[in-house]
Amino acid sequence: MEAQAPDWSGLPADILISIFQLLECPDLLRSAAVCTFWQKAYSTVCCSGVCTSPQTPCLLYCTEAAGVKALGMYSLSERKAYSMPLPEPPISNWIGSSHGWLVTMDEKSDLMLLNPITGDKIALPPVTTMEHVKPVVNGDGVLEKYEVSFYHGKLPRVDSTPYGCSLDRCGEVVYIKAILSSDPSTGECIVMLIHQPYWQLSFAKVGDAWWNWLQMHSFYADCIYHDGCFYAVTEEGAIDMYNLDGPSVIHRRILPDMVDVAQRYYILQAPWGDFLQIYKERDWDPERPVGETYATAFEVYKVDFVEQKRVKMAGIGDYALFTGKSTTSCFSVKDHPGLMSNHVYYTHDDHEDLFDCEDDPRDIGVYDLENNSRTRLVGSSRLDVKPCVLYS
Repeated sequence: MEAQAPDWSGLPADILISIFQLLECPDLLRSAAVCTFWQKAYSTVCCSGVCTSPQTPCLLYCTEAAGVKALGMYSLSERKAYSMPLPEPPISNWIGSSHGWLVTMDEKSDLMLLNPITGDKIALPPVTTMEHVKPVVNGDGVLEKYEVSFYHGKLPRVDSTPYGCSLDRCGEVVYIKAILSSDPSTGECIVMLIHQPYWQLSFAKVGDAWWNWLQMHSFYADCIYHDGCFYAVTEEGAIDMYNLDGPSVIHRRILPDMVDVAQRYYILQAPWGDFLQIYKERDWDPERPVGETYATAFEVYKVDFVEQKRVKMAGIGDYALFTGKSTTSCFSVKDHPGLMSNHVYYTHDDHEDLFDCEDDPRDIGVYDLENNSRTRLVGSSRLDVKPCVLYS
């Protein structure tokens, strides 16, 4: 007698949900396609935001192969590529990733938060509420373009001729990176923007009607949120602390300039407690093959706020670093065995390249801190992989 196929829809819902909470993103997406009952359990897990298993970061990217209604997703744990369907309207650009959310922009360059798993969206203040962006309307009162003014907070103010931008290209000119203070679905969340002109900071709380300009300093390279404050690193290696909780902003420089202008700095607090600075160096070599025109290298430094110095580290042991448009982060390889220890996973985040050289190959890869070598990740030499972010 032929055995009957098991009825997977007969599993108790609470048990199925408990199992789904242990799955990583690729397995969770596959499970949702089994049957309608499993799809409902998948939706329950996603809407609750509860996954008890630590999620290994994935590489998300727009690609012509996936089409306009899907994202390419490369699982770092499985080393395998997938397509992730997207809700309407389709997106083509983003400037950040944190706490399971993408910071994306629409056709008018207004920002929103998107959870690519659940499809949830949260609108952020319009681009025209930023200090340096003004709307331009035609004779019929219809929004036609934006003008971006170039000045910073230092006095006397020197304002050059405003730069005119089309509605859909303004975000590519202005936005550099976005950092979230927390998961916006679980409570109050602050979004910090690094933006043009002059790599300045503006912030907004979810639900605010406008962006708040922090005019104290400029030329920031990266920013993180830790223990109630934002910590921003400049391109000279200085670190500023911003506390936004009170009636007025509290700003303090907690580390002076460390070097002359560098190509790129990142900042994070490591799981073992130390603050780290990651220095990225990229050398362009036109003689190298297509897709290999950049020689990328990283150095990691431990920051000593008491001695006001930093010390170069030989490595990071059983940890992996992640840099790029996503929030700079560090993961334990013991918790994520699919990752490589003492490596830096990075995506292309050079603002000028992404805007001016959008048809060039993207510099996406993994850097070995022990032997100072790099390898490419999937799709990094293909022209249609843009943009790209490490997502967790």
